[in-house]
Amino acid sequence: MQALLALVLCLACARSSLAEPPHSASAVVDIIAVGHGDSILITTAAGKSLLIDGGDTDAAPAVLAALRSRAVCPLDMILLTHRHKDHLGGLRRVIEECGARQFMDSGFRHDSEIYLRLLESLEKHGIPLRQAEAGRQIDLGSGAVLTLLGPPQPSIEAHDAANANSVVSRLTVEKSSVLLVGDADFAEEHWLMSRGSRLRSTVLKVGHHGSRTSSSSDFLRDVAPRLAVISNKPNDAKHPHPETDARLHDSKARILETAKEGTIHLELDPEGVTFHTANHPQKVRLP
Repeated sequence: MQALLALVLCLACARSSLAEPPHSASAVVDIIAVGHGDSILITTAAGKSLLIDGGDTDAAPAVLAALRSRAVCPLDMILLTHRHKDHLGGLRRVIEECGARQFMDSGFRHDSEIYLRLLESLEKHGIPLRQAEAGRQIDLGSGAVLTLLGPPQPSIEAHDAANANSVVSRLTVEKSSVLLVGDADFAEEHWLMSRGSRLRSTVLKVGHHGSRTSSSSDFLRDVAPRLAVISNKPNDAKHPHPETDARLHDSKARILETAKEGTIHLELDPEGVTFHTANHPQKVRLP
């Protein structure tokens, strides 16, 4: 009788163990569906929150909804990769309605009326403005670290210099990593590779919405992503550009687009990355 009871208890423990999730996320990355633009929220098990870009002006409601769903107001930090409208347009409302403890951007000048209004909001709310510098590490707790790989110093002279001087960052949780490149173009990719930046990453947030002038074959070879995520709008024939789409397929990465999937959620734990999307909520573990 005692042997039978011990067997029953053992089986019950086994079922309980199998029912528990095999992985616990140290960090979550929400690549928010904002149409043609970027907005990426990083939250960690330690309670830290960082927003990278805020989409265009009309994206503010979607960004704020994502922030509220994660209960992260006020944010610990906002990081602006560069001063184009499709990356900064929604940030003024984020500052006014959610708040932030610190704001950081590339420092590369690309002044506009919308950026100047953003600066007014920062001053109004007493939010300090910092300049991003390559090599800086931001400890987000729970083993999650965001390392800034760019912007380039000295600045790159290019046709679209704001893109070429984007803040590039790499989020790591031990064996898991996500490379976030803003609108970095071929010139900045070459700069990153030439200085020996650690680029290999589990996930790549594809540069410049899949533009033709981003995601070179050499760059994709160095990154070797298992998942490539594109932030874009529906029915946009140029994003991703057919040439870029072909390069991404040649890299063997699985490709997801916010235009087709809605917001894309990544969960990083020390051993790997799990993802699901608004349109496909079933979680998938990357091999």
